[in-house]
Amino acid sequence: MRNDAERIAKYLAKVVPATVSLKIAGVLDGMRSNFGPAAESIVEMETKVQTILNDDKVPTIQYPFYLSFGREVWKLIRNGIDGNTLDGMAQSFHDKYVDYGLATATLVRIADEVFNLVVT
Repeated sequence: MRNDAERIAKYLAKVVPATVSLKIAGVLDGMRSNFGPAAESIVEMETKVQTILNDDKVPTIQYPFYLSFGREVWKLIRNGIDGNTLDGMAQSFHDKYVDYGLATATLVRIADEVFNLVVT
């Protein structure tokens, strides 16, 4: 097992600015090309969720919780999760946010109208 001095030396070697710069430069083009579509997608989703919240007269102080529900489902879809796994995870997110005190009807509506998912 390495001692503390060896661990520190290994860490310092991997965080040399020149090394970090090269690693970042290697992935920067991919990061830039993926950011635009992701930002457009999440803004579109959040706008739809906010429209539902406005329609349902949800108190503004609760918006962040409903948006978090939407972001969690969005992240799954963005990461390629679909089918029964997506349905099950969306249901578990629904149950979690109901336990936080959010309205089932609004969460069901978000799942249906924004993501075309059925949660109960």
